Formats: sequence, C-alpha cells, structure tokens
Amino acid sequence: MSEASSRISPRLRPALWLLVFTGPALRTSLLGALLVAEEAIGKAFGLSAGALAILVESVIFGGLLAVFLVPPLIAVVGLRRVSFYVSLATVLGLVAAMGVAPFTSDSTQAIALLFVVAMLLGFCVAIPSPITQTLLNNSTTTDKTSRQSLQSVWSAGQPAGFIVASVVGGLLIEPFGWWTALVVPLAFALVSAISQLGHTAMDVPGQGTAAPRPAAAEVAWIVVALVAFEIWSTWGSLRSWMEPGVLAALAVMVVVTIGAISHLRHSPRPAVSLAPFSVAGFAAATVILLIYQFPTTAEFEVLLLTELGRMSAEDIGTRTAIGNVAQIAGTAFGAVLLFRRQIGLAFVAGFTLTIAGLAGYVLYLWWDGFVFASVTRAIVGLGGGVLTPVLFVVALARIPASLHVAAGTWLVLATIGGTEIGLALFDIVLEVATGFTGSARGGYLSVEATQLLVGMATALLTAWLAARGRLFLTPSVIVADHLARKA
Repeated sequence: MSEASSRISPRLRPALWLLVFTGPALRTSLLGALLVAEEAIGKAFGLSAGALAILVESVIFGGLLAVFLVPPLIAVVGLRRVSFYVSLATVLGLVAAMGVAPFTSDSTQAIALLFVVAMLLGFCVAIPSPITQTLLNNSTTTDKTSRQSLQSVWSAGQPAGFIVASVVGGLLIEPFGWWTALVVPLAFALVSAISQLGHTAMDVPGQGTAAPRPAAAEVAWIVVALVAFEIWSTWGSLRSWMEPGVLAALAVMVVVTIGAISHLRHSPRPAVSLAPFSVAGFAAATVILLIYQFPTTAEFEVLLLTELGRMSAEDIGTRTAIGNVAQIAGTAFGAVLLFRRQIGLAFVAGFTLTIAGLAGYVLYLWWDGFVFASVTRAIVGLGGGVLTPVLFVVALARIPASLHVAAGTWLVLATIGGTEIGLALFDIVLEVATGFTGSARGGYLSVEATQLLVGMATALLTAWLAARGRLFLTPSVIVADHLARKA
C-alpha cells in the first residue's frame, strides 16, 4: 500500500464511513424489500409459496456467487472499477426493474425474467460487502482504533439495511405496488456510487489489473459447487430431505465441494486465495463466525410461532424489527468494548446474551406472549451485535494488506453461508424430529433445543480456542494478558 493510502484517516473522510455502512446495508436491504413484498409479488405473478421461496433463494445464490467471484473480478478489472461499476449497475438495474414492473403480467416469460433479474440483483448487491471490508482495512493500516470503529459501522449496516427496507417497503407497497419496496435498495446503491466519486482510498496497489488472473477452471469449480449446494438445499426444503433424489443431490454436492476445495488448495492461481488461513487466529475466528450463524439466523422460532398459531404475522414482523434494532444497539456496545480493548468481555457478553435468548426460544411452547418473544429476540440480537464486529476485528487483526481481499471474502462468506447452512441443517432436524415424535410440537421443540445446544457448544469452542492461544486478540490486549499472567 502506498504511503498516502496508509495515512488516510476515516475521521477526515465522511464518505468512507458512508461507503462502509452502505456496503452490507445494500445487500440486506434487497432481502428485506423482497421479504416484505413477497406476498404482493406472489399475487402479481401468480406464484406459489414454494416458487417465492425459490425466488429468495435466487437472490441468495446470486450473492454467494458474487462474493466468491470478487477476488477474480478485482484481479481482472481492479478494485475501484469493480466497486463503482457494480454500484452503478445496481442503480440502473433497480431503476429498470421499477420502471418495467407496473406493466408486467403473470406470463411465463415475465416470471422467468423476474427470477433472472432477482439473481442478477442479488449478485450486484452482494459485491460491496467484501469490497468495503477490504477498503476499511486498507484505509486504516496505521490507525487500529479507526479500523475497529469502521468495523462496527460495517456490522451495523447489515441489520440497518434490512430494517429500513422492511419498514419503508411495508408503507409503500399497499398504496403504490410491490416494486416500490425497491426504493430503499436503490437509495443505498445511489449513496454507494456517489460516495466513491474521487475516493482515492479505493486505489489499492497490488489489487488492480497487475494481479495474477485466476484460472478459468477454478472459477468453474466454484460455480458448479454453489449450484450443487443450491439444488440440494432448495430441493430438500421444498420436498423432503430423506428423498432418494435429495440424498443423491447431497452426495453430488459433497463430491463437487471436495473437488473445488482441492483445486483451490493446489492451484497456483486460485479464484479465492486460502492464504489468510495461514495467518494466526484467522481460521479460528472464521470458524466461530460461521458456526455462530447456525442457531442465531435460522429463525425456526418464527415457524413455531406461526404454524402452531402462537402469534399473528404482524406481531412476528414487529418482533423481528425489535430484534434487528437490538442488534444495532449491540453493535454500538461492541464498538465501545473494542475501543476500550475489552475483547474478552465482548466475547463473554455476546455469548451470554445469545445463549440466554436461545434458551428463551425453547420456552415458546409454554410461554409465547408478544413481550416474551420480543424480549428473547432482542437479547439474541444484542448478542449478535456485540460478537460480529469483534470476530471480524480479531480475524483481521494480523492479516497483511496483500491478503485483505481474500480475508474479507472468506469472512463475508462465513456470515452469508452460515445462514444458508444453518437453515438446511435445522430444517433436516425439524423433519427428522417431527417424524420421530409424531407431532409438529415435538419437532419444533427439538429444533429449539438443538439451536440452544449449538449456541452453547460455540461458546465452549471459543473458550477452548482462546485458552489454547488459537484465537488471537489485539496486540495490546495480548501483551496485557501476558503481563497479568506473569504477575
């Protein structure tokens, strides 16, 4: 990195703070807009619940593909161009979708176009997340305090984007139409594009066209592996995880995934570098971040509250919004702990809150009033808000600038992929437990108890990794802990 780049101070760059916030907010705002407009889209295009689920999966698939392909795109096009052009493409895509939507019908061609556009938009809105991770690290090489603050801003963008899109979309859809829910993603895309104009921090040496281009075979392996995962997870969730065809799809996915990882390990030009995993502490923090998503984002308690008639759809939506607001509050608390270098306290507080909230989910079969359900969701949100920025900071603390793109890519993949894997795993638990117990009540109780156990196991794994020195804290904390142990 150039000397000029390393001296950039986020405090003197409001556009940098805005860009880092809108990166993850853009992705989650599109999901929030689609979820709040799901019923209206179904009526407009005559789509069943299963087809609407596949529509959302198309957006998620586009996002996963985008995050995996960020390093090769940067190597070919350059960091600044990829970031700006993707934001611009998102603006144009959303404007076009909103302009055409009022004149669409429920024809086969219109439905096919809807799915294609959803996947393309999912691809575009996901790219800024890992790119802004790279940007905030490269812009704060010599300012660790600002890096931690920016990481908290990035983490706050995830729930904030979803909240704003859900609230605004919910107000606009009924009087104006489902496409007006896209106003919030459009606003974030515009802010992202404008905040990059003249932004010299985007010029990162070593991440432009001079970087080695990945082999086409590596990119192909990643695409095939993602397609195999989406086929298995979507097919299983819509039908049965125990069907012979779904089990065959699982076997194909495992074989293809092993092949993709093998090629990444041995390729001289991998599509996504595995080098960050050789840096002390990165693998441990990434694994914890991945597993932590399983019980906290699967949201099977929403199914319990809905299908067992425990709460109205409006109350469940309000409960979700309260949880997301609590996550932002948790992120602010996490930022304070990072500033005070109290990483250990952040881990304890984050996992304690998470486990307490997950324990509350188990009680929904007996104690499911709106207040209790909202409080428990808020507690889990607080825990996630505290832990997410801390895990990112710990994972990236020792990563050199040359590996920022790959490291940010793997961390963002852990947050997105953990949600998808968690949904599939707990859906399998739900199906097996429901069949074994013979009742939906027994199936959901099994899921909630398993989520609690996974949350507790993740906390124990974190403590074990920290005790063995595998989970590194910031340098100043490491020195302080060492001196304390000496004393």
